[in-house]
Amino acid sequence: MRFQQCSTPGDKQFEAMFENAMRQDLHRLLLKRVNEMDTQGFSQEKLEAAALVISWGIFGSALQWSRNPQDRSVETMFEEVIEVISVNLAPFWEQTTS
Repeated sequence: MRFQQCSTPGDKQFEAMFENAMRQDLHRLLLKRVNEMDTQGFSQEKLEAAALVISWGIFGSALQWSRNPQDRSVETMFEEVIEVISVNLAPFWEQTTS
């Protein structure tokens, strides 16, 4: 949202590059974090898939919200995204902590 607020019409060409860089950084950060956990029993492919799903979910939700922020507050959006991630990935997290 800040990028959109600070950009000019001439910056539109860089929007996709900026979004791609942010998504890739988020994926790398999540993959690093997942790899730091006790993940015995999970293949590297499964860990990478989990990080990919989470990063796309977070990024896609944030991108959609930034394009139409009046639909809900940032706090509400954050709570909804965390709830969906937590519920859908609970089996993964429970197995890594047990």
